[in-house]
Amino acid sequence: IKGDKPGDDLVIPFKPNRAQRRFMKRMHHRNVILKARQLGFTTLIAIIWLDHALWVANSRCGIIAQDKDAAEIIFRDKVKFAYENLPELFRMWAPLAKDSASELMFAHNNSSVRVATSMRSGTLHRLHVSEFGKICAKYPDKAKEVMTGSIPAVPTSGVLVVESTAEGAEGEFFDMTQRAIAQDDQGAPLNPKDYRLHFYAWWDNPE
Repeated sequence: IKGDKPGDDLVIPFKPNRAQRRFMKRMHHRNVILKARQLGFTTLIAIIWLDHALWVANSRCGIIAQDKDAAEIIFRDKVKFAYENLPELFRMWAPLAKDSASELMFAHNNSSVRVATSMRSGTLHRLHVSEFGKICAKYPDKAKEVMTGSIPAVPTSGVLVVESTAEGAEGEFFDMTQRAIAQDDQGAPLNPKDYRLHFYAWWDNPE
């Protein structure tokens, strides 16, 4: 739990909030989340990806952050923090084969979780693009790389989550969201390549 000032944070077991529970119930193969700030979706997805990597062999789980600083914080404070706070016996059962500044790889099943600013190589069974609207607004070339290289690396059997706060009425995230809205308005069943729309307003934050 975040405190009012640095050093006041409290470590407690993770319990999904209302918006996070709604998302888990509706999660699809392709997901676009338009959201308010501070609803905890990056934390939720980091934990879901870590859980998947721990239990499903040979899986590659990735999180794309908007910049290097954000990537380091997500990896340190969400992915690695969650693993290091698992019970010791569990960590002994799932030891690390690789522990770098951006990736955990597990020795017992060859699965991994990685956080970076770009991912292009190989298959990504789980991919989260964090704050894609900001990436589109500040780094349009990187946004194109995500669209042409990273997202196609997720198979239809995998799970893709693209989330962001709104960053204006243009760019790849805006276009993706508009297509998801149109699909949602039609009410037709989604196939694995269609994006499911998830919208979470500021009043979904219990604070």
